[in-house]
Amino acid sequence: MAALITTAWAWGRKLISGVKVEVILMAVVLGWGAMKTYEATKAEQQANDLKAELSTEKAVNRGLEMMALHYGNQMKRLSVALEAREASRALDDRSIMAARAAARRMERDDAPTGDWADRPVPDAAAEWLQRLREQASGDAN
Repeated sequence: MAALITTAWAWGRKLISGVKVEVILMAVVLGWGAMKTYEATKAEQQANDLKAELSTEKAVNRGLEMMALHYGNQMKRLSVALEAREASRALDDRSIMAARAAARRMERDDAPTGDWADRPVPDAAAEWLQRLREQASGDAN
């Protein structure tokens, strides 16, 4: 191994001894310039890759923001609709409770109504009420 190194060193000295200093300096400068050009090209390529990646991530973020905005708006609309439905149900519940309270007062305060309320509903009256309900539901649709 030592012989190989000694031979390479001797060959290098012979090669360099015949070359002028200016040529050696020019070779060093050209090598250094080539190395810097390669580094700059590599850095530019990395910068372009990072810009492309950033652009892709920005597009994905815009898409996610639009989706979040859409679903947020959907949730607001559904919340408003549910609030309106609950308000309507509360009004209906109060109306039903008032009608039941009025019927109980009528049963308690009016003797003929109280007597009638204790009897079963006649079949004809039940059928008539059923037809009224069906007509009302048919008109609503």
